[in-house]
Amino acid sequence: MTGGAGLRCLGLLAAPGGTVVLRGATLEVPAGTLTVLVGPSGAGKTTLLRVVAGLTALDGGAIELDGRDLAGVPPHRRRVGLVFQEPRLFPNLDVADNVAFPLRVAGGGRQRRRARAAALLDEIGLAGFAGRLTAGLSGGERQRVALARALAMQPELLLLDEPLAAVDPERRDELRRLVRRVQRERSITTVYVTHDRAEAAELGDRVALMLDGLIVQHDRPAALFERPSTALVARFFGSPNLLAGRVAAGRLRLGHAWIGVPGPDGDAIFTIRPERVVLDQTGPLRLRVEQAAYAGSHVRLRLRAGDLELEANVPVGTAPPVGADARVALPREYLWRFPDPPAAGAAPARTESDPARPARQERADPEEARPR
Repeated sequence: MTGGAGLRCLGLLAAPGGTVVLRGATLEVPAGTLTVLVGPSGAGKTTLLRVVAGLTALDGGAIELDGRDLAGVPPHRRRVGLVFQEPRLFPNLDVADNVAFPLRVAGGGRQRRRARAAALLDEIGLAGFAGRLTAGLSGGERQRVALARALAMQPELLLLDEPLAAVDPERRDELRRLVRRVQRERSITTVYVTHDRAEAAELGDRVALMLDGLIVQHDRPAALFERPSTALVARFFGSPNLLAGRVAAGRLRLGHAWIGVPGPDGDAIFTIRPERVVLDQTGPLRLRVEQAAYAGSHVRLRLRAGDLELEANVPVGTAPPVGADARVALPREYLWRFPDPPAAGAAPARTESDPARPARQERADPEEARPR
């Protein structure tokens, strides 16, 4: 069983190809845990992984693995396993030799390499595949081989860059469970990149959202969905409902109605997830159904009354038709109040941390844009 090592990325700066991508990113992953890194294309996710692995130059900041500063340490001495979106297997080698290739580079004997490869193939569910050529493997099988190869040198840190993006949908759940099982059994510190918010919530001990080269929130999955730090985080995790105004006597005025809200009186911005919005004939809010989209497990409603716009996910069969009026309640326990902005005189907050300010235009990440 492999022991994990804690990862600390402090103020990372990187400009591969002359384009600034990482702008002071800080990320700490406790030993033996799995953090899922999410964010839009161009946010810097792939560059962060490549910098940690030593494949892209670091222009500033520090990376520590188990307390060791990785500055100047070459990639093959970092004890970091990396799985790319594309498996990048060697077509001229059989499966066992692909898995054992890192051991071959390190000078291990053939008998030891083949034995180690056989044990890893058994662990990932490909026992009996050792002598096969990679050309005949499915996408899911190829990615399993890539995972086994990353584990061959018993890394202290495992990095996975959207490993399921090219895998058939029916195989993704199976491979996701495999990654999680291997990570837990080995207690290996892992950073896993994905665009899939549901995958992030299911897979990660913690989830880190990256925007414009910065980590803007890193917390338990439920916190990013239910207690986002900013409006940008709320929107990314599927909560477009933003309610702004002045709280008086514990209530917030929305249109012609008042609703109970948490926190002190004063200016505030709240959010509530669409699945927490309730259609209730006694609800204080009256809105019109502008859109209704069937989403399989629910119907997504777009509701409006004047300047107030809400999104609600309601059970199939309960959605009113488009054009109908609906009474709506916003349960107080599910209203999340964004943290107050810094007081006057405090250091100015970055754009990503201020819910009242618009997002900056994303810049392309040359590593993420690179053809796979």
